[in-house]
Formats: sequence, C-alpha cells, structure tokens
Amino acid sequence: KPPKKPMKPSTGPSQRLISRINHFQDLLRSLPEEASLANESESTYHFSLSPEAIEERGAFGAVSHCLEVGLGQHIDGIIHLRQRGRTADGLVKMLKDGVKFMSEGDRKAFESAWLERLIQAATREGARHPKRKNPNSSVADTEKHVKKKSRTSNSAIVITDSDSDEEGTSTLPSATILTAPLPSTSKTIPSSNPVQPSSQARLTKPLPKLKQSTLSFTKDTRSEEEKAEERRQRMLDYEAKQAEHELKAAREKERKKEHERELARNRQRKHREKLRAESSDTDENSVNTALMQGARQVKELEKTGVEDGFSVAEVSRAEFKDWRKVRNGTKGGATQSRAVRTNWYHPFLWVVIHRAMVRALWSPQGAVKILQRENHDLFQHLHRGTVNRWKTPQKHEWSEKTLQNVRRHHAILGSGRSGALAKFPELTDEIKTTLLNLRKSGMIVNVPIARSIMLGIIRSRYPHVLTPHFQCTEQYVRDFFQSIMNWSPRTGTRASAHLPADAEDICERALMRIVYAMKWYNVPPKLVINGDQMGVYVLPNSSRTFDTRGQKQIDVVAKEEKRAFTLFVASTADGDFLPFQQVWGGRSSMSTPSSDADGMDEALEFGFDLTFARSDKNPTSHFSTMKTMKEWLKNIIHPYIQRVIQEDIDLEPDQMSILLIDAYPVHTSDEFRSFIFKEYPNIILIYVPQNCTGKFQPADIGLQRPIKHFLKQRLFQWMADMHQEKISAGASPEDITVSTSIPILRNASVRGLVEVYKYMNTFHGKSLIQKAWKNCVAKEYNLSVECLTSKRTQTDLNKYLKKDATLRDEIEARCGIVHGLEDSSTELIEADTDLGLNDIDDDDVPLSQVI
Repeated sequence: KPPKKPMKPSTGPSQRLISRINHFQDLLRSLPEEASLANESESTYHFSLSPEAIEERGAFGAVSHCLEVGLGQHIDGIIHLRQRGRTADGLVKMLKDGVKFMSEGDRKAFESAWLERLIQAATREGARHPKRKNPNSSVADTEKHVKKKSRTSNSAIVITDSDSDEEGTSTLPSATILTAPLPSTSKTIPSSNPVQPSSQARLTKPLPKLKQSTLSFTKDTRSEEEKAEERRQRMLDYEAKQAEHELKAAREKERKKEHERELARNRQRKHREKLRAESSDTDENSVNTALMQGARQVKELEKTGVEDGFSVAEVSRAEFKDWRKVRNGTKGGATQSRAVRTNWYHPFLWVVIHRAMVRALWSPQGAVKILQRENHDLFQHLHRGTVNRWKTPQKHEWSEKTLQNVRRHHAILGSGRSGALAKFPELTDEIKTTLLNLRKSGMIVNVPIARSIMLGIIRSRYPHVLTPHFQCTEQYVRDFFQSIMNWSPRTGTRASAHLPADAEDICERALMRIVYAMKWYNVPPKLVINGDQMGVYVLPNSSRTFDTRGQKQIDVVAKEEKRAFTLFVASTADGDFLPFQQVWGGRSSMSTPSSDADGMDEALEFGFDLTFARSDKNPTSHFSTMKTMKEWLKNIIHPYIQRVIQEDIDLEPDQMSILLIDAYPVHTSDEFRSFIFKEYPNIILIYVPQNCTGKFQPADIGLQRPIKHFLKQRLFQWMADMHQEKISAGASPEDITVSTSIPILRNASVRGLVEVYKYMNTFHGKSLIQKAWKNCVAKEYNLSVECLTSKRTQTDLNKYLKKDATLRDEIEARCGIVHGLEDSSTELIEADTDLGLNDIDDDDVPLSQVI
C-alpha cells in the first residue's frame, strides 16, 4: 500500500477554542434584560484590534489590553458583565480575530487567563445556555432506557414482542428474560411504559416479532484427577515448545556471528591486497594517497563548517591568527585548532547586522531570517538569542556594552576577562601594574618577556595557582594582553615633539618680535624671510617589498643605502619664493649633480645653490652644516636682499631685513649667530619657538608637502620615461630595471627642482605661499601681510610691551631702548584666517588637490 501522507499541522485556533468562544457568545445573548442599556450610544464597551497594536504588543498583549480597558481592572480579579446587545457582540468578534494571530502557547494562556473567566462572569450574571429541543426525545429516551436494561445482565436474553392493545394506544414491545439455570421455563415481563400517540405515529415500520427460544448447557462430569492431569499435560507441552524456541534462537545468533566473522575476514583480505597493490606501483600509490588525504581534509572541513578552506570565523579574527602561523607545531609543540567562533563585531559583518535589524523593526528573529536568507554562508551560525542579548530590552537600540564591543571591533579586548586568574584580583592588578610600568620606561614588552614576569609573580605570591591545567602559556598571555591590558602588537616609533602647553603665548611673543622689528626698523614684507630644510628621497627605499607568496629568501638591493638630499626652501611674507639650495652627502663637488644634468642650465640661471655637506661626523650625511648655512646666506639670501633694495627706490642700502628660522642646532649655535652679526649685521635673526614649527613656520605649514609631492610626481614620470626608452630600443623584460646609481639619480633630480621653482613663482604658487604664512596663527594673530602691517596689530604691540616684561626686557637688553610704549592708536583692522592644507601624499593625486 502507498504510505499515508502525514497530516499538515494546524496553524489556526483549535475547534475546541472556537467552541468555547461560541459558548461565551450564547451566554452573552442570554444575559438578563437588566444588563442591557436603553441607549447603546452610551455604552462603554468598545472592542477592536488595530494592526499597530498587534505589531507593538503582540496578539495576546493587544487582546489583553483591549479587555482591560473595556471591562475595567478589578483588584479581586473578578470580571463583571453589565451590558449586552451589539456592543457586547463586538467583544466576541474581537476575541475570534485575536486568536487567529496568536501562537499555540498564547492561545492556551488566553483560554485560562481570560476566556474561562469571561464564561464564569456571564454565568454569575445569570446567563444560561439554552437547550436545543429534540422532537424524538421521548422515543429516543425510551429506546435508550431499554438498551440500558438489556446490558444490565450478562446471563439473560431479552425477547421483544410487538402486540398491540386497543385502538389509539400502543405499548412498548414486551421483554422476555430467559435465565441459564432454567432452560425449559420462561417469564414474560410486559412493558409498563406507554408511548404517546404522537410518538407512535412517527414509527414507519413495526418492530419484528421474535419467538421464544432456550439455551442448552452441559455439565462437566470429569473428576478432579482428570482435570489436574490435563493441566499438567498442557504445562509440559508449553515447556517443550519454549525449549525448542530457545534452541532455534541460539542457532540463529551463532549463524549471525559466523557471518560477521566471515565478512571481517573478507575485508581484511581485500585491505591486504590493496596495500600490496599500492606498494608495487609508486605512481599509483602517490595518487591514491593524495586522494585519501584530500577526502580526509574535505571531511574535516565539512565537520567544521568550512568550505573550500574558507572560514567566516577565521576571517573575522584575521588580526589574531598570526600567532598560530608562527608558533603552531614549532619544536614539537602543540597545534592550535582553527577558529570556530565568529567575531560578529567585525566592521563588515556588523554593518550588515545593523541594517537587518532596522529592516526587521528591531526584531531579532526577523533580522536573523533576513541575514540567513540573503547571506546564508556568512550568517548560518547566527542565532536570534545572540542578537537579542545585543539590544537594550524594550528599546529599539543597541546596549552600551554592545556599542563598546563594536567600537573596539572585538568582544574580548578590554573586557576584563582574566580566565584562570579571575579568582585572584590582587594578582591580576599586580601583573597589570608591573607591565604598565615596564612600558612607561620604554622597554619592549613581548609575549616571552611578559610570560616570564607573570610566572615570576605567580610563583612568588600564589604558587598554588599553577596546576597541570594552567601553566600560563603563551596563548594565555596573548589573551591577557587583549582582555585585561587592551594591548595589541605595535611597531616602535620615535616620539614626535609635542606642542608645548604655552604654545599660544610663546608664538604670540614671536609674532610681536616680528611686528616690532617691521615697525621700528621699517622692514617691508618682501624682506621678512622664512627658511627651512626638508629631506627628499630621489628613490623610495624600504626593507619591505612585494614578492611571491611563500618565498623564503627575499633579496633587496641597496636596502641600507639612502638616496636622498636636503632641500632648503625659503619664502617671504609677500609671497616671493627664493631659489633652492640642494645639499648632498659627500666631501667634494663630485657629490653634486654634473653640469650636463637635465635642467642644470636653468637651475644655475635661477640662482640655485647645488652643494655638498662635508659633515665631520658622518661623511655620507646630507644634513645642513655650518658650511652649507654660510653658502646659503651668501648665494641665496644676500643676493635676494640686494635685488629687493635695488628694485624699491624707497629702501636704503643698509635696509634691515628679518630671517625667521627654526631652532635647528646649527641655527642656534654661537658660531652661526656670530657669523650673522659680523658678516650680515642688517639681518635680524628671529627664531620659531621650539616644538612649534608645525604651528608657526610657513614652510612646514603649507610648502613642504606640495613641493615633495611635485618632486615625487616628477621622479615617477622620469622613471616611466626611462623604461619607455628602453622598451622602444628593444630591451628584453630582463633588462627593464630601476636604476639605483646615485650619480644618475642626482642628475635626474635637477629637472624636478626647476619645474617646481617655476610653479612657485606663478600666480598660483604665490597664492600658496601667502596662504602658508596666513595659516601660522597665534591666538587672534597670524603671519599674513595684512595682520603684520595692520594698525590694530601695531596698537596691540604697544599694549603687549607694557604687560609682557619678557619681550620688553629682551628688546631693552639688545637695543638699549624700547620704542612705542607711549603710542596709542585706535584704528583696528580685522585679521583673516584660512583653512589648513590637505594631508595627502600619493603620486597619482593631482597637485591642485594637495594644495
């Protein structure tokens, strides 16, 4: 027979529940008349369900809320029904609509919590369920009574008779009862229950007339011995059959065992034949071995839920798996298993989870269904209970703890979980304090060092903590770093100079020095010069490179050699850009670009100074020295000052100028300052405050990054052109190399300097320089021409000299007198500010975007 199809489970309310609701409806309709209202418009019964209420509270909650509002809440819990009619019928309709949307558990709770109480309330108010009338009730009751009497005796036979009495009357069939002990006698029992004429008229066929009969019984005349012998014989026959059955079962069991042994022998024989065949053919052996290993790997992947070597758990914890590659199985050590728990706080996973929760109206179950339907491979192990723990109860938002885990992209980082040391908070605090103090001192803290410290503290203070199950392994130390210390592997860096706390004050004092010198020594903005050195690489160099994955030996050419030079950049507050000084490492002119370098003629025409450092400490150093500073003043600064004096007829031959430079050791040395005082007495030397070059030096603020970017683009263009020439000349792929020759790179750097100098002397370049000076801000002042020469700044200078004794004493010590203490000007000119520069340094980014 074909198998029966299983019945589909019902999703709607049960028939019993609907029957109980209909029963309650009948009770409502049978309430006493005093329960109804004369004017139904005054009714307080208003029962209805809205989709919004079902969505917000759920079906059971919405129905309960509607009943509490309509029927009222009572302290004793007893419900009172005071109204009937159409307003009360709305209650039944609301109940039927509500149970359709409930789950099976909610329906059971609704029936016990509300429906039965409503039925009891209607009963207390006097409602009675109307009984249905049965037209054949008299006949049916009579037949039922006769059948019941016929079942009262198991040793009697009832015979019915259909004799009629007088016309217009009839009786039930007579019953004759025959008992077993009297087979030859009978007793007729006439019926004493007459039937009404109306009931008799409905009988369509007369009852059959049965004759009287008897039952015969025979008596057992055997003796007790014969009966006992029969019983004993039956027992012997049963025991014989039982023994035969057990013998057959034992034989069948032995046969099955022998069959299994034969199968095992066959399997072993086939296995030995397979091994002999594999050992005789090496090629076939390697293929079979590979296939078997592959099958085992696939089975392992299937067990762990990983397909094609891809694991969502491992990818979500990519930053924590490096230690497995480095330490797993080394020197016979243990091999850690693959990650199986997914880090749902990974940025790429959490964004999808958050969007799904918003789409599902913050329903965890709905969000999980959306995620698994759209991204089953990623979210197949996500459970709605996990999502429910992430959100704040009764609110459409994530909990604060969840948001913290999302910000640090991990649940363990900084969570405070210490594992085996959780029962020893004092020990955990001592270890944490020791490691923090070690890092404050600048010492390297890695896993071996931290493990040795932790073991030393544990053995000295709490030796009983170390057990065969806890040995403070390297993996535990890594977990301790993450959970307790909130540490991650970092690369050592050199601490940069921090901006002083009083940077605004000392920069304001420096600005007032410039304003004082410009005002009382009649220094025009064209002669307020700022100079700064910057290092430029002509060939990007690093110890890291790209190569074939898994390659053990990586050769890097010229890894320890620098291909770089120092470029001295100078500009004025008026927007003028001075020629470059290029400083190379070396001790002779052979270390500078050759005379036939591309762009050399233009460079010399513009007044470039191409020189070498000749450092006493390091022959290969390209940093500025006293030699290069003297050459810069002689070949760049002095010619520029003389040219400005000649072009401006209002300036005297002994015109003063201002040189604003940073506190580089060479700049602040006594030798350099003495050289300025003796050789160039008309230059006023003002220093940028220490550690404030990123705030108050125009070259650092807005010139170095665009110039470096321009030179970097030019370098890559030169490399591309060189490769193109080689390819056009027929060079093979093996001959396409990047030149690392320092002479070639020196010559290639000149063209880039010439082009960037041309650009800086254009209208856009001048605007860039003025913006850089304007972005040097100290409180409400800046180094723009408008601010330095404004009446407001000069008025504020007089006020500043009166309140700042440091600047006043400094001027008095150098010049003997402080001018302007009695000046008072009230005209004010507002200073302007501008935005900072973009911090981008990619060679494929246009220069305009960098500026």
